[in-house]
Amino acid sequence: MARGVDGRDTFIDEVDRRGFLGALNRICGESSAEVLAYCLMGNHFHLAIQVNAIPLSSIIHRLLTGYSTAFNIRHNRMGHLFQARYRAILCLSDAYLSVLIRYIHQNPVRAGFVAKAVDWPWSSFKANGAPGDDAIPADFDPWEMTEDVVRLTRFIEGPQLALEEIAVPIQVQTGITLVEMRSAVRRRSVIAARRALTHQAIQNGHPLNAIAKWLKTTATSVTRYSKGNTVTIVRPDT
Repeated sequence: MARGVDGRDTFIDEVDRRGFLGALNRICGESSAEVLAYCLMGNHFHLAIQVNAIPLSSIIHRLLTGYSTAFNIRHNRMGHLFQARYRAILCLSDAYLSVLIRYIHQNPVRAGFVAKAVDWPWSSFKANGAPGDDAIPADFDPWEMTEDVVRLTRFIEGPQLALEEIAVPIQVQTGITLVEMRSAVRRRSVIAARRALTHQAIQNGHPLNAIAKWLKTTATSVTRYSKGNTVTIVRPDT
């Protein structure tokens, strides 16, 4: 969940909302992540996302940075749109996730915007076919610390290291030069070095398109490099 800075509205009209959802679907698609539920309010939004190899922090950084830029241009404003941090929890059980999704969909009802969740057009309620209010315990609060919840608060910041700074240690470890990493060479050792760089760059907050530009390749290739839970570093082929 992320709120507008100083409580300001983050969605002014239908164009803003559609733009946000379009960016969300595109970025999650590129990141092999799945949107399980969403609800866009006036000055904040709620998301439930299942991530893969690319971490949530990278996905949210790309989403909020891109949307804020588009919002500021469209509405002729400057400065931060969202607060300096977003709030996140890790869901560790299917039962909790089910209630959490219903909680997300009921936000417009609790805010008094609509009488029923099905009446709010800017949530995934209709697509998910979620059950009604009676499925949510009266005392349910996703921000309380329980055995089923782990807080994952992250600051939204720019990349901590430049791509060149990330690449240099990989060059030392693998013997693959920066020129080779950024070339069209398809040797296994070079591909492994690109994969290592991609994983570390994502962890540092670099978006896929920036990594692709630095590697002189496509976002599709970088997405392929990002998949998988481990990266094997090998020495150059002899």
